[in-house]
Amino acid sequence: MSSVTGSVKNKPTLCEKQFTTGEGKRKNKNKEKRRRKANSLIMKKNPFASSEAKIDHDRLFKNLITLLFIEFLELFAPEIAAAIDRDSIEFIDKEVFCDLLPGPENRADILVRVKIFGQEQFILIHIENQSKTQAEFTARMFGYFKQFHTKFGIGIYPIAVFSFDAPMRPEPSVYSETVFGLEVIRYQFKPIQLNLMHWKDFVQSQNPIATALMAKMNVASSDYMEVRRGFFELFSKGNLDRKQLRAINEFMSAYLKLTREQYEQLQEEIKTVMSPHEVEEYTTIITESDEIAFEKGIEKGIEKGIEEGVAQGLRMGQLRLTLRLLEDKFGEVDEALQNRITALQTEKMEDLGVALLHVETPDALEDWLDANA
Repeated sequence: MSSVTGSVKNKPTLCEKQFTTGEGKRKNKNKEKRRRKANSLIMKKNPFASSEAKIDHDRLFKNLITLLFIEFLELFAPEIAAAIDRDSIEFIDKEVFCDLLPGPENRADILVRVKIFGQEQFILIHIENQSKTQAEFTARMFGYFKQFHTKFGIGIYPIAVFSFDAPMRPEPSVYSETVFGLEVIRYQFKPIQLNLMHWKDFVQSQNPIATALMAKMNVASSDYMEVRRGFFELFSKGNLDRKQLRAINEFMSAYLKLTREQYEQLQEEIKTVMSPHEVEEYTTIITESDEIAFEKGIEKGIEKGIEEGVAQGLRMGQLRLTLRLLEDKFGEVDEALQNRITALQTEKMEDLGVALLHVETPDALEDWLDANA
């Protein structure tokens, strides 16, 4: 496995050196605020307990695989990991390939350009997370392949990570088209179906992404605590930086929900196996993970709220315009008619605005509403 710099365990603390300075005081105050916030969250609600909140599967997988890309290849495509020049790794900006594939449902997850070590040859590695079954998924993967090959003109190694819990049957990984008995197209990708893998087969792995992905493998709820302990081992080894640790912790926390009793037991275990300095560092990391996840949720909520607000504003504007046109054409609009128009869907309301150019009498308006309401 590649050596990853950024040890957390051995990172020297700056608290004593900076405490007497203004900057040091601010940093300590911010750290204490984060700690108090984490304790407050724990007291109010167990952050590891089951929740109805919707999980952003694509973001969790993309963040994890991007930060541990080499480790992902070493685990599932070791021949690729051994062949590429690691200094050449380039994540293709999503704006580049989103232009090729318009629409949010057609956006690829991860696209990476790498160079074969010692050669001038480049290839693309396309990784797609699929969190639910989809009948036409192989066709969608082939569609990505066509667009990427047209755009970049180099070889493509496609990988699909099937991360849903059910059904537990092998998913197809080949797309083909046959014309008059002749197979004119045959495309395949490498499938990684996590629910067909058992976590115990990876428990001895030294690969950190294996520890994270065990959370989506075939694991019984009675084994959740044992799998979650794997994160403590990763933390104690000190081979990962904070971003990587945060990504792993957030991923495992999302998919392995503990009961309050299990959570409290793990907290006690932490105190017995870690030094006070390690406990402080660990608390900081999981607190930052919770804050990042919370902020992501806020951002998505704001975006959804803005979209709904814009749609509602447009609808109200259309309603006011329609009623104004009716008043200009037929005089005061009675309450019953207003209610019928208000109940129209936005698209129908827009159609009514056009129809008013031709509707000449109130009876004709009633007829239109009867036909279109």
